[in-house]
Amino acid sequence: MAKSWLKKIGALKKLLAETGPLWPKSTKLSGYGESGPYHCEDCSFLKRNSDGEIFRDADGKGRCNHPVVIADAEVKKGSDGMPLVNIEHGCCEFVDQEKD
Repeated sequence: MAKSWLKKIGALKKLLAETGPLWPKSTKLSGYGESGPYHCEDCSFLKRNSDGEIFRDADGKGRCNHPVVIADAEVKKGSDGMPLVNIEHGCCEFVDQEKD
């Protein structure tokens, strides 16, 4: 994880400790939720296979590689330590929509 993200995550944790949650219907740190309006399938941080297709595990879950989502203790993680995300309905506040 890049050093700049470590500093940002630390600052975000400090802000949340001082002000409380920013996203009341989502996880506190990354704002991950599964009620839209954006979706993981639209995001550049969603893990893809070597052929560029979206990675899906046996349960249909994807993996997010955004540093804040990885650091978010409220987001469930797979055995690989990567965040499990709902591809069609999940998203966080750090969505980076891919260009067509």
